[in-house]
Amino acid sequence: MKINFDRKIQIALISLVALSLFVGVGCISAADNSVSDLNAVPDLNNDFTMTVPYTAGTGYHWEVSPETHGVDIGKINFVEDHPGCLGSSGTVYFNFHVNSDDYYVKLVLISPTGEIVNEVDSNMLN
Repeated sequence: MKINFDRKIQIALISLVALSLFVGVGCISAADNSVSDLNAVPDLNNDFTMTVPYTAGTGYHWEVSPETHGVDIGKINFVEDHPGCLGSSGTVYFNFHVNSDDYYVKLVLISPTGEIVNEVDSNMLN
């Protein structure tokens, strides 16, 4: 009877590990530092949004550079690709309001060691 009980425990543990791997692989995303969509054209209210990819848990994070000028920084939102998955990738939305004819926005990607490893800007020096 003991051998049968040990076998059931082994099967349960193997099943748990397999399930964990299946769920974990679905939640893991590589740190993608590329930027595909920069919508830096203000709308009729002089508002615009810049979006950048982000993977939680990597230690990397996006910040608004001190070189930014001529805008008010609005809400900054993170939308997960896989809600509820620890370390899920997603998109950060930086919202700005233009308050000057001459405006410029730069976002910088900061590494866990504090180095700037990527940067994107609005390319909108007017």
